[in-house]
Amino acid sequence: MKFTKVRKITKISIVLILIFTLLGAYSNAFGFSLDDIFSAGKGFIDKGSSDAKITTDDAINAFVPVGITLVGIATIVLIVVGLIMGVKYMMSGANEKAQLKQKLIYFIISVVLVYGATGIFALVIQIFNDILD
Repeated sequence: MKFTKVRKITKISIVLILIFTLLGAYSNAFGFSLDDIFSAGKGFIDKGSSDAKITTDDAINAFVPVGITLVGIATIVLIVVGLIMGVKYMMSGANEKAQLKQKLIYFIISVVLVYGATGIFALVIQIFNDILD
C-alpha cells in the first residue's frame, strides 16, 4: 500500500519537473520571461477596467454570424440524421420501428431546440432593446 503511494508521488513529481523544464526551455527559446507574462496579464486587466462599454449593436454584430453558422451546421446534421432514420425505418422490422419511434422523440426535441434557440435569441434582443431605449 505504501509502495504504490510512493510510486504515485514519484510519478507526479517527475511529471511536474518535466513540465517546469519544458516551460523554462520554451521561454528561453522564444525570448520571454516571467516579467513579460505578468506585464501582459496586467495590460489585459487594464484593458478590461477601461470605461469603454459594448453596445447592443456591437454584441449583435459579434454573435449573429456565429449563430448563423451554428444553425447552418445543425441544419445539415438534422437533415442527415433525419434521412438516416427514415431509411432505417423503411428497412427495419417491427421491433426496430418501435425503437426508431422512441428515438424520433429526441430528434424532434433537437429540432425544436435548434430553431427555438434562434427565436429565443431574437426575443431576448427585442426585450433588451425595448428596455434600453
